[in-house]
Amino acid sequence: MTQVSKYPLKKEVEHELFSLFWNSISDLRTKSSVSEFFSDLLTDTEEIMLAKRFAVALLLFQGKKPIDIAMSIHVSYSMIRGVSSWLDRATPNTIDLLERVVKHQAWQSIADSLDESIDLLPPRRGSDWSRVGKEKWKRKAERNAHTVFQ
Repeated sequence: MTQVSKYPLKKEVEHELFSLFWNSISDLRTKSSVSEFFSDLLTDTEEIMLAKRFAVALLLFQGKKPIDIAMSIHVSYSMIRGVSSWLDRATPNTIDLLERVVKHQAWQSIADSLDESIDLLPPRRGSDWSRVGKEKWKRKAERNAHTVFQ
């Protein structure tokens, strides 16, 4: 886990650093330049965790259950709780971004793949197998409807 120094920066220095950082990112105009920048800046683990947090946010935004999210993309419940609280405090710009991504065809194919992997798992112990089977069938029908209309 990353750590922050116990010696805090002066507030004006911290403000200037953030201002420079966000302005620099906003100057990146293409997807490839943003990708290259973050690939250089972040470690492989940090990139994966950032992508997983974003995926958790999208899945929660779509109303997926935490247990399904945890099993499909292999994240902890504490991460899901953290992202959920982040979503509760999200700004309107963030909500707009999530809505646009959820409508995007590329995300829909990823979400369908995650749903397929969830459907391959057997129901949890003590579950109503009939209800779970009906839910799986319903999700499969929705996925098939997505692919037919694409």
